[in-house]
Amino acid sequence: MKKIVLLIMFVAIVGGSLFAQSNTPTITISGTLGLSNGMISVESGNTTYIVRGLERYIGFIDGLIYGARVSLVGYDNTPTDEGQNNRSFHPVTLTISGNSYEIGPPATDRLAHGRNERGMGSRDGSREMRR
Repeated sequence: MKKIVLLIMFVAIVGGSLFAQSNTPTITISGTLGLSNGMISVESGNTTYIVRGLERYIGFIDGLIYGARVSLVGYDNTPTDEGQNNRSFHPVTLTISGNSYEIGPPATDRLAHGRNERGMGSRDGSREMRR
């Protein structure tokens, strides 16, 4: 009985936290792809949006090149203390050349941070898991 109650409480807490995160409104930006500080960006008017996670799709999505016109739907994730001209953006949907692609939420994979499944970085800089 205790296990069932704990399981129900856990599901309620996780569900509530997911619901609370989904209250952030999405925005749509359109512009040209470029580079800003070595990262993929979209220049829209006077604002440059650093687009997080889009580098994973270079070579897989046709037309995803420097200077391409794109439209992105996602989340403006800029802290309030930063300037208005450089903003951070997490895309959910990418539209390029009339084709739409679901990008999904930002990756939080530990391998993306140079660590293997055991939480240890490798000595030679590679990201493969050693046994």
